[in-house]
Amino acid sequence: MSDALLPLRQQAGEQVLNFFAALDQRRHEAVAALMDHDGIWHRQGQALVGPAGVAAALAQRDPARETAHIVSNLRAEMTASDRVQVHFYLVAYDGRRGDEAPRLVAIRSCMDELRLTPEGWRFTSRTSKRHLPPELR
Repeated sequence: MSDALLPLRQQAGEQVLNFFAALDQRRHEAVAALMDHDGIWHRQGQALVGPAGVAAALAQRDPARETAHIVSNLRAEMTASDRVQVHFYLVAYDGRRGDEAPRLVAIRSCMDELRLTPEGWRFTSRTSKRHLPPELR
């Protein structure tokens, strides 16, 4: 079975990986640039809007804190010719120099929505919920 949309889905999924690589490498300007002009990242109880909102929030990150975001079970589904939803699990760790071991911060179930722009895939929405332990309903 041929899937003509596979390259587009793969490109969108790659943006999720690019996002977290840039975040863990503290390339905050690169993270912000992946947001659509009015894209919303629901992060730590706040709605960060557009590249400027993301850049402002990331500028507040503790410079001594290092992170590692591990993405797994990534699945991308086209919702329109220029839109895709990407579902994945995220395992997040953090630590500081001198720590004996990293600290598990979260295991989350995530859904990103992206739009294909002339600059490439950009995030229009980023949401997540706690996966383990499950959130109370």
